[in-house]
Amino acid sequence: MTRMMCSGPSQMTQPKKEYQLPSIANMHNDKPWTENSFFVEASSTSAASPQETNGFDVMTLDMTDLVRKIQELSHLGIEDNKIDLPKICVVGDQSTGKSSLIEGISEIQVPRSAGTCTRCPMEINLSESKPGEAWKCVIYLSRRYLYDPGKHMRAVPRKAQTLGPWVPIGGRDEEVFVTLTDKSNVKDAIKWAQIAILNPSSDSQIYVPGKNQGTDESTTVKFSPNVVRLDISAPGFPVLSFYDLPGVISQPEHDDEKYLVSLVENLVKYYVSQENCIVLLTLTMTDDATNSSAARLIRDIKSAKERTLGVLTKPDRISRMESFDQWKEILAGRKFKLGHGYFVVRNNQDPSVDHAKARLEEEAFFSDPFWVGLHSQYQDRFGVRRLQTALSAILMDQIRKCLPSLIAKINEKASTIDNELKTLPDPPTENYQRILTEKVVTLGMKFRRVFDGGSGHGASSNMLQKYWNRLAMDFQKALAITKPTLITVTASDVEIKPEKMDADCDMIVVPSPARLKRKAPGSDARSPDVQNPVNLQPVNDHSYSTKDVFDKWTAPSRKFSLQEIRDIKEESHWAGIPNQIDPSAIETLNRESVKHWDSLANAFAVATCNLVLRVLGMNLDEEIAQYRQTGLYRELRRVINEFLNQLRTEFLDDSMAHYQIEQQRPFTMAQLLHKESQKNALRALIVGRNRSRARTYLRGAGFDVDDESNIANVIKSLGPDGYSQEIEMMASSRAYYEIASSRFLDVICQSAYAKVFSKCRDELIDVINDQLNANSVDRCMELMAEDPERQRRRITLLGERAKLSKAQEWMDSIRCNDDYEDTEMSEITVGDSFSPLTEWIDESI
Repeated sequence: MTRMMCSGPSQMTQPKKEYQLPSIANMHNDKPWTENSFFVEASSTSAASPQETNGFDVMTLDMTDLVRKIQELSHLGIEDNKIDLPKICVVGDQSTGKSSLIEGISEIQVPRSAGTCTRCPMEINLSESKPGEAWKCVIYLSRRYLYDPGKHMRAVPRKAQTLGPWVPIGGRDEEVFVTLTDKSNVKDAIKWAQIAILNPSSDSQIYVPGKNQGTDESTTVKFSPNVVRLDISAPGFPVLSFYDLPGVISQPEHDDEKYLVSLVENLVKYYVSQENCIVLLTLTMTDDATNSSAARLIRDIKSAKERTLGVLTKPDRISRMESFDQWKEILAGRKFKLGHGYFVVRNNQDPSVDHAKARLEEEAFFSDPFWVGLHSQYQDRFGVRRLQTALSAILMDQIRKCLPSLIAKINEKASTIDNELKTLPDPPTENYQRILTEKVVTLGMKFRRVFDGGSGHGASSNMLQKYWNRLAMDFQKALAITKPTLITVTASDVEIKPEKMDADCDMIVVPSPARLKRKAPGSDARSPDVQNPVNLQPVNDHSYSTKDVFDKWTAPSRKFSLQEIRDIKEESHWAGIPNQIDPSAIETLNRESVKHWDSLANAFAVATCNLVLRVLGMNLDEEIAQYRQTGLYRELRRVINEFLNQLRTEFLDDSMAHYQIEQQRPFTMAQLLHKESQKNALRALIVGRNRSRARTYLRGAGFDVDDESNIANVIKSLGPDGYSQEIEMMASSRAYYEIASSRFLDVICQSAYAKVFSKCRDELIDVINDQLNANSVDRCMELMAEDPERQRRRITLLGERAKLSKAQEWMDSIRCNDDYEDTEMSEITVGDSFSPLTEWIDESI
């Protein structure tokens, strides 16, 4: 497979007489093969005779500057940025005449022996030398892959390892192998350059011609995707590029080399699948076209057939007694149809025959009556020079079509790199201490604003108060939701009867629907487990959501039964005056009611500290964004984490101290408030208790338990409640819970201010200064030193940006005249949005 590119002018002017490819549709293929008159008589075709047209002249007509730009972009490595350039790639099976075709087009001889030439890609770049300069060839070793012998070679490589043991290095490493001034030495130099490529672990200098006496020609690998590149300049040379890859193989020489079949196919697929690639498919006329593995690959790749031009080779090897029916069908486009049709070429296999003589021989071959009379209608598709002309037109058209998208992709890639470079500025080279001090002072001011607030709507400094207030409200709701409740039904209620029922009672007996018995909640209901302290970790996103902190507390923490309360009363009562409630019994009930507050307080304290850490981390990232990979950033993050961990411990200890006070000795001086709350709670509990008693009776008697009139009538007839004292105890406890929970909420929130917010505001920056200890230049340099990986990334990006800047500069020089309205090039300007690289580096960030 070969990539070939031609060149064009900086001011693109349409040729006055543009070459038109013969249309397959216009070929009169319905006539018998023997009746086709493809060629007219020589006397009538002399004006278009190949002798009068130099292939190089046609290929470079009005294209030199334009295609030179494309070639320069390729040498610059622009395709390393995943930007596909227009190219012509020659694809074919082994021994289909690919090498001869390349030599015929480029007038260069390449090695043809088995081994090196089929195992290593070769790039050939032709250009016109400067006035007065002679022929010269510079051979490079272009390494784009690293050989890893440890990778297992599979007969069918995995998708992630399409080239088996060869791993992309990202970019390219090019080494000058040898410079030649004698054309006769090229063939031998290419052979040794390929041997050097096929010995990846050896020093390439031992293979340089003139220094390689006694060097073994053996190789350690059978295939390498790395490239031997030839830059050849000579007077009158065109601007052309050839990329010759190994021919597609169907069978390896040895069983342990089966993986080579897939590797070569994968490499061919990589190039052929590119939308800007024009494919040149070589098919030998000595074999059936259905046997071509390369043709099969092209058919399997989307849109590849439409971009392919077929070349039939070795027509001189066919006996005239053989049938030409297959080739007639192919040339007519009725079999194996390709987007650009087919050409037929004849090359001399003897490398000692020069190019001019080979072309004369080819002309004489196709002037034979066998070809003139048999295939005259295809005369414009016979010969290397006509193929050169067709390739020139096809490539020029492809370049014109893809220029707008090519420029857009270059600009887009440059913009992406510019944005990333803004986050990776160069570290300061002087005044380390001043820069560090300024950053710390500014950071301290930002931290104070976080806890003072009032910097404006949407400011990061307001985030803490906003989300912490929401957290405190959720804490308040959790205290209310988890308030203990009373089960107002007892097992003995089923035996309770109303004291009397009027004979004229209008209650109606209705069937009561069957109900599943529900097990009464046990008295051992436990509050949620106390959360373990959470390690504070840096959070890089700006999510401050605290709504899920109290999600696990969605129901009362305790459901007391009347019998439980009676047990508490009896256990606290001393013999003496009957029907008295011991205050210690209510204290016990109060302590049981607030038993779950430790877990609530713990969750609130941890969430508060995590929220503070996230807000401080966001402010730190804003202020030290360009130094995130330095020791300064890592030290600041460490100090803040350790400081918040310490404050969290203090906050949790203080919260637990307040909890112990509430647990050990219930107390309140709000006597009037407690009395009023108790009265309201008692009223509600009595109503609920009476309704439960009434519904229990109605259910047992078979009445409708949901009929409110029934319930009201039963309530009127209910006798004294045997659990009236227990109801009063629960009312007193609930009143106390309301007062104590409000007090507990206030105290814990005050502790957050005293133990966390105030200390962060007033002490954090001093702790940072002490911990950084940036009192010497050496210490400041240590803190400002960046991470090596960051440095490597910036260097890589700067290199890529330099390439793109050069590419933008080159593409800016391209202008299309009004004849090419479909390209709309006048509306496209390269680099309008991007300042030159040198200006970008000089900007202060």
